[in-house]
Amino acid sequence: MHIVTLKRLQQASQQYREAAPEIGAWARIVKLARWRNFAELRATFPDADKVDGVVVFNFRHNRYRLIAAVHYAKRIECKLTLGHVYIGLFLTHKGYDRWCALTPKRRAEWLQF
Repeated sequence: MHIVTLKRLQQASQQYREAAPEIGAWARIVKLARWRNFAELRATFPDADKVDGVVVFNFRHNRYRLIAAVHYAKRIECKLTLGHVYIGLFLTHKGYDRWCALTPKRRAEWLQF
């Protein structure tokens, strides 16, 4: 998978230093993956959830959440495309709860895709 907006992961690693090793490990795993659907993604990250058309990944035992849009790999002319993961937000659990309390329209406005 190709990670779009790696800069947001770097910023999250700097802001939340205790999560930095997990963020780095997550990015390495994602770059090697070629998920074709949510079930395949979930086989890699069992705690991932679909919320309002985005995928929410848990970090540090739910202390942090990464919200991303995933465009899965597709088979085109016998070749499997790369697929893309667009980084939207990296939030503390409390920040994620505030995001969830918003209306769907406001949640979409918070995302920076």
